[in-house]
Amino acid sequence: MCFHATHETDETLARRGCRDCFTVLYERHRGAMARYVREAFLSDFDDALEIEDEAWKKAFEHRGTYGGDRPFRAWLIAIARHQALNHLRHARKAPPPRDLLRPDEPSPVDRAERLESRERCARLVRSLPSHLREPFFLRVVLDLTPSDIADLLRLPVSTVRGRLFRARKAIAESARERKRPPPAGISLPSCSKA
Repeated sequence: MCFHATHETDETLARRGCRDCFTVLYERHRGAMARYVREAFLSDFDDALEIEDEAWKKAFEHRGTYGGDRPFRAWLIAIARHQALNHLRHARKAPPPRDLLRPDEPSPVDRAERLESRERCARLVRSLPSHLREPFFLRVVLDLTPSDIADLLRLPVSTVRGRLFRARKAIAESARERKRPPPAGISLPSCSKA
């Protein structure tokens, strides 16, 4: 294994491109792409895992193309996004929504409360139109910046910020209609950081 691989930034490891460096990157980011594909494209979890596997293969095959001009995670998510879109094109249909949440809390009471909150949160996010849901998921769950999201989706940053604002507003209004505050699982971050 590379001597200091575990202490290096993602970008440094990706630029090195050796198998050991990619092993460290895989350990750091394992599951993130599957979660993104599952939520952003309402995909079946097994399909999302297959797409993640393919995306990792593509990332390793094309590791020489990573120039470090954007965060490694954004580059990786872009590959997963392209794989998911290809998968949908070949399937010729959008996969049906599934209940995707699996609670893992120790207490039955905590588990039930958290599950209810997560399900409510997921329903609110899934109720967003896809043009709002995808940037919202990238921002809130994967913590990409609006400029990284803009690069990924090939949109102006102002459009991404507007969609994030409309997504947050739609979730807040939907939660108000149900006379409850947004669930604890949804944080509505500011879009001001670029």
